[in-house]
Parts: sequence; C-alpha cells; structure tokens
Amino acid sequence: MKKTIITILLCGALLLGLTGCGKTKSEFEIGNKSNITISNNDITMAIKDGTLTNEGTTLVLKNDSDKLLRYSEEYRIQVKQDENWYNINVELEFNVPLWELETNSEKEIELNWKHSYGKLPSGEYRIIKQVYFENEEDQKFYISAEFNID
Repeated sequence: MKKTIITILLCGALLLGLTGCGKTKSEFEIGNKSNITISNNDITMAIKDGTLTNEGTTLVLKNDSDKLLRYSEEYRIQVKQDENWYNINVELEFNVPLWELETNSEKEIELNWKHSYGKLPSGEYRIIKQVYFENEEDQKFYISAEFNID
C-alpha cells in the first residue's frame, strides 16, 4: 500500500515538473530581424473580413496580373516590434503540393496556425508567402497580409 502511494506521489510530482517547464503555446520566441522585401505588384493577399482569430484566418489571394501564379501551402508569420519585422522561431510543416492561380482571379486559403504558432498574443503581425509566375521559378517574390490581434 505504501509503495502504491509513493509511486502515485512520485508520478504526480514528475508530471507537475514536466508541465511546469517550457513555453506555452501562447508564447513564442522572437528570432532574427526579417530581411524580406515585400513585392508591390499585381499579386495581393489580404485577411478575409470576419475570419481573423488568434488561432487562424482565411486569406484572399488575388492575381490581377496577366500571368499564371504558382504557390505552395508554406507561409510564415512575423511579428512587428519597434517598427521592424521579426521572424518567430517555430518548427513548421507543410504539405508539398504546388497550387496555381489563374490570371485575374482570386482564391481563399484557410490557415490554422494553432499547432505551429499557438494562440497569438496581442500584437501586430504579418503573414508572408513566397510566390512566382509560371516559367519564372528563379524569380520568386514575397507577398504579405498584415493584421492585429487585440
């Protein structure tokens, strides 16, 4: 009986010690200052009205160019501090497919970053995505959508 009680107490203490350490998913580690330049061309990305939460959003990707646009599922979230953008250090995993967006069209993309970034705390953020035009893979460029979490 004493061994059972001691075992239960030790397991409880171990569990408490493990859960008390480390960062929660509502905290993140800020990394290096971003050196990414956002392109201002005929490709835009915006947050769809009424979809933003601290766990995800729906993006509207719009191609107003006369070229076929290509992109992957990959994206990153950056945080703004002292008028500069910084990367957020997290491990990200994305599916491999390559998507296309026809000329003069738009597509909605649903994002759920809860499992990678956690619940974002209050702050100013931007989602960045690397894209390129068909037959111009060596000329990739970045687009972004800025947002605030209150």
